[in-house]
Amino acid sequence: MVRDGVILANSQYIKLKEGEEVKTMTVRYRTCGDMPITGAVESTADTLQQVIDEVSTTRTTERGGRADDKRAETAMEDRKKQGYF
Repeated sequence: MVRDGVILANSQYIKLKEGEEVKTMTVRYRTCGDMPITGAVESTADTLQQVIDEVSTTRTTERGGRADDKRAETAMEDRKKQGYF
């Protein structure tokens, strides 16, 4: 699904909001992270060179796909304070 411009995996941890729909997409993850907050990027890159070429021309930062950053600037720090990590 796409939420606030972030591609998120369909899972038991994310409840669909009204109007959201699950669709099949070809994606990859630029970083490792917690599944409900780590966004993917649409990509057909399937070789190391294709991934390197894609990353070298992207305009999206590594944090650009983090759903927590869309909620609040301090969302990740707030989760740490709550004992999430």
